[in-house]
Amino acid sequence: MEIDRIGVPGGGVLFYVGEKQLRITFWGVRGSRPIPGKDTVIFGGNTPCVTVEAGETLIILDAGTGISNLGDYLMETRGKVEAHLFVTHLHWDHIHGFPFFMPAYSPQSKLYLYGPGKMDRTFVSLMRGQMSYPYFPVLFENLKARIYLKDVAGHERLKIANDLQISTTNNNHPGGCLSYRIDYGDKSCCYFTDTEHYRQVDSNLKKLAEGADVMIYDSNFTDAEYEGFDKFDTKVGWGHSTWQEGIKLARSADVSQLVFFHHATHRTDRQLFQIEKEAQGLFKNCRAAAEGSTIIL
Repeated sequence: MEIDRIGVPGGGVLFYVGEKQLRITFWGVRGSRPIPGKDTVIFGGNTPCVTVEAGETLIILDAGTGISNLGDYLMETRGKVEAHLFVTHLHWDHIHGFPFFMPAYSPQSKLYLYGPGKMDRTFVSLMRGQMSYPYFPVLFENLKARIYLKDVAGHERLKIANDLQISTTNNNHPGGCLSYRIDYGDKSCCYFTDTEHYRQVDSNLKKLAEGADVMIYDSNFTDAEYEGFDKFDTKVGWGHSTWQEGIKLARSADVSQLVFFHHATHRTDRQLFQIEKEAQGLFKNCRAAAEGSTIIL
């Protein structure tokens, strides 16, 4: 396993990897809203977007503001883009980068979009909704790329390519949310964001994460913040978890590497380094996700 924290400005160095390798690159790691500024230059301030390259197949997880930098990089280096975009849910921080994803405006691009429907509305209608007047000046229907949309739900398995499978489960999050597991050959990566833990380890997430090489996990809070200790107001019911609960799940599911994700808006680079140090004393192979960082399996 190779880990590299040095990437191009605004994102990781992206290229297709060899057969049966997974390359995971972080383009946005922050939750709720973008947080630019002097205190977030190391770990980054863009909202969720992660790429997973499985052989010649490009998978994108979520379309937060990080997808804008990804799109610019893809257009600059490739021009012709084919990708599978999996959206966890339709809260703004996970989709508000899509209207600025330049491959969607190119007739040379082919994009497959997957995500959950909500409240009797399909995923297709929800994605179109954010690109409608008066919210945005370009309608979804005016995008030039060939775009195919598919509703997905929990407990599904989708075969994307030879020896490449995406599995889903449901999260504990207001309005619902999906988690994804990517299996390619004997390599695996789980993407568990916007999920709130229970008193016992979440059986759905444990089952999906079993034996995974990498688990990206919603670590928006610390235990003290979540429970309302040390003068914090309780965050129970907000739909997010803690890095300590991420360690419990990783141990329970025999996960090899744990990556903390969906960093809180108030979390500074210095605080994230402190969390990493404390967490590595409990679970050695863990780290906080940083924009531009890459994991190769």
